[in-house]
Amino acid sequence: MKGTLKAMIAKGMAAGLVAGALMLAVPAKADAQQFAVGVTVGRPVVYPDYYARRAYYERLRIEEARRAEIARHEARVRHEEWLRAHRYGYYGR
Repeated sequence: MKGTLKAMIAKGMAAGLVAGALMLAVPAKADAQQFAVGVTVGRPVVYPDYYARRAYYERLRIEEARRAEIARHEARVRHEEWLRAHRYGYYGR
């Protein structure tokens, strides 16, 4: 029993040694001959400028709306001041 076990271990180590030698002896393949399948685990890759560009136009729209609201407010305040000044004439102040 011990002899056969030692022989099996020796055969396995010899097979591993031969396989390793063959792996080192085989030349490397060119990159064009390889075939690969990509599998992504986790969230997809998102390039940072994609959202930056989309957010840029969103910020422009918001800034334009903010400036228009400020202009409307200033026009309303000027109109109310004009109405207050001219409501009762010169003596009504």
